[in-house]
Amino acid sequence: MNPARAFLHLFSPLGGDDADNYRSPGQISFLRAPFVAVDPQALRETGAAYAYLGVPYDEGNVGKPGCEDGAREFRVASLDYFPYWFEFNVDLQHSSVDCGDVQMPRVNPEVAHQRIYDAVRKVLEAGLVPILCGGDRSISIPAAKAFSDHLGAGRKMGYMHLGAHLDMADTWAGERNVSTCALARISELPNLDPANLAHLGARNSFNPKDHVDLARHRGIRFNPMIEILERGVDTVTDEAVSRVWDDTDGQYLSFNFNVMDSSAAPGVTATEPGGLESREIMRIAARIVDSGGPSIVDVTELCPMFDVSGSTSRMAVCVVLRIMAGVAAGKGDTVDDSIRRPGWKHG
Repeated sequence: MNPARAFLHLFSPLGGDDADNYRSPGQISFLRAPFVAVDPQALRETGAAYAYLGVPYDEGNVGKPGCEDGAREFRVASLDYFPYWFEFNVDLQHSSVDCGDVQMPRVNPEVAHQRIYDAVRKVLEAGLVPILCGGDRSISIPAAKAFSDHLGAGRKMGYMHLGAHLDMADTWAGERNVSTCALARISELPNLDPANLAHLGARNSFNPKDHVDLARHRGIRFNPMIEILERGVDTVTDEAVSRVWDDTDGQYLSFNFNVMDSSAAPGVTATEPGGLESREIMRIAARIVDSGGPSIVDVTELCPMFDVSGSTSRMAVCVVLRIMAGVAAGKGDTVDDSIRRPGWKHG
């Protein structure tokens, strides 16, 4: 903890100029973070641990339209949270920067994917953890390739995906890089062994037989929702985390929040009944924190136009922030308990 820092933001609004720490953000950025260009040197100079990248790309989507607005809504939902997390005694202020949105040419998916790839590589080069928010599931294809290339051929990559669909189509209507093909493409990366790949939450009939066949052919161990319900979320998650984190050099964590039950996450492109409840996803997040946290995170398929009171975006933000807070606590980056609000008069 830096004793020279001001800590007024840890407390309730104090009135006057200090009331701007709640619901008056000025520019809308992720967790009120400053905007910084996607430039490795500029990012390094911030001293931040995380860089938020909006990826408003909807051209690879085969579900409902609207997830290009997910990145914006994720920022808005983050403003509902203070940076202090009492469960961890951690202050997330100054932990992140916002790199704005990757510019998406709607008419050229190849250019869009290249821009996503380039942005992720630059953030990784700077030593920050990228937090990507799409956008449809296909954004994970160039982002995962960027992470794979960043690690290099001699280092092992781990990959965890949470979602209702396997996304293991080798092709979909003749296309190879749309959302339904995401895990099929990612599982082809040269330094991602199937033994270090985990998928949690597949269920229902939007998982065609060729998707299941390809996953099994490639040796991918996926845990469908029925297994999670029967064996317990903690047991299954611990096994999946072990596959992804043990003996790997970097880990990619990918969320499609249709892993949640449709009642808990209406604001996604393809809702599915029978999924996780909110407290269960928080338990999964805690297991991920215990492993040391991810090297890169993405959130895909948020669809604000179908959300109810912003509940899905808020839950997605909460999960990501809890991971950030837990990782910070694990590193010992906690707040001095002796800090008190100015004028404190209690005991």
